[in-house]
Amino acid sequence: MDPELRDAALRGLALASHRGDPVAAASAEATLVRLAETDPEAGLLGRIYQLLDVRPATYWHDDLPQAATADLATLHGAIRTSRPVAFGYTDLSGKETTRTVLPLALVHPPQGVKLLAWCGERKDFRQFFVRAMKGLTLEVGDFSGNRLALLQGLLDKEAGRA
Repeated sequence: MDPELRDAALRGLALASHRGDPVAAASAEATLVRLAETDPEAGLLGRIYQLLDVRPATYWHDDLPQAATADLATLHGAIRTSRPVAFGYTDLSGKETTRTVLPLALVHPPQGVKLLAWCGERKDFRQFFVRAMKGLTLEVGDFSGNRLALLQGLLDKEAGRA
């Protein structure tokens, strides 16, 4: 299946429970369960989208720019090909760091597009506002062999927070 089509379908299924139609929500949930049997990665992404595409943060700056289209295109490509990325990052408190991460998914909560990734510096899963990245570059490498385990770990961590 076309990766963009699959991702759009997963996002739609993940958001079905927020539309006020319990019949459609139950159908979407059953579809995600069945899909996980034949496409484990899609099943994990669907669950991650359910948890994070709509959950707002407690606090965010509303004066920050939107995510750059070029950065989003780079991240979509890196996620699709399982390539690491590096970037400078300014967190909500204004602290600047440099990160090299394994990009796993992009989510779209109300406060802005976030990258969900395994962070090499922190040795843990992290969320990064794409709009707060600077100097985004693709790095050499391929983590496709670990992608499923990383997605499972991310889902486990986020489900524990919910």
